[in-house]
Amino acid sequence: MTYGRKSLVFALVLGLAACGENPDETSTDQNRTPASDETGSQTDEIGQPADPDGEITIEGRIAKGVECPIIRTPDGDTYAIAMGEADFGPGDYVRMTGPLADMSFCQQGDDTIEPRRIESIEPPARDRDPARAGGIKLTEDYLTGAWVAKGVDADCDTPDFSVSRSPGTLVMEADIDGHDPNAAIVLGDYPRLDLDEPMSDLPMESRGPDGVAILRPATDAAYDPIRIGSAEITGDGVVFVKCRG
Repeated sequence: MTYGRKSLVFALVLGLAACGENPDETSTDQNRTPASDETGSQTDEIGQPADPDGEITIEGRIAKGVECPIIRTPDGDTYAIAMGEADFGPGDYVRMTGPLADMSFCQQGDDTIEPRRIESIEPPARDRDPARAGGIKLTEDYLTGAWVAKGVDADCDTPDFSVSRSPGTLVMEADIDGHDPNAAIVLGDYPRLDLDEPMSDLPMESRGPDGVAILRPATDAAYDPIRIGSAEITGDGVVFVKCRG
């Protein structure tokens, strides 16, 4: 049997229709790429936003949260933790790696991390957990008074700074490089000397029973040392002792 020219073309069209394939499309999943949603961001096969950053690694101290445990980093960032069955809890200083959750019922933190790996590590010298200083928490009563840098030359007749209560805040009075002689002290989980911008805040922690350390900023690698009274805040900071009387 022979086909005429028109019959041959018609047969070819029918054959393509039966295959149901567009020659411009691939027939396997191996070359599939994530689809895009209406905003243009990529999504995976179940429609969840694809994580462009992958896993992150953070370290810090675990604390109890409202709905989930939280971790506070030395930089002051807070993440909620989808902890699962991990054998870690409040007070542990850890390093964890995992992706950030797309959705979370946790009510705290900048994001929620889903740790794939958790390990216990030694806290850094600037770890600001009050328990590291013998469980003594900085309070208004603890800080109010005159302070002098610890050392053989300490002289309470010329203190390096004094702390007093002012309506609504706690104030340090001192000769501070590049700053006016008054600076607010912020208490709470991360006590710090609150310096005016562009200067960075200086973390503070107790050195019980009668000391306080003022530390260099935790995140500023290009930090220019600041002098408070006779003491220059460098390295792991300076310890001051309280003057009596």
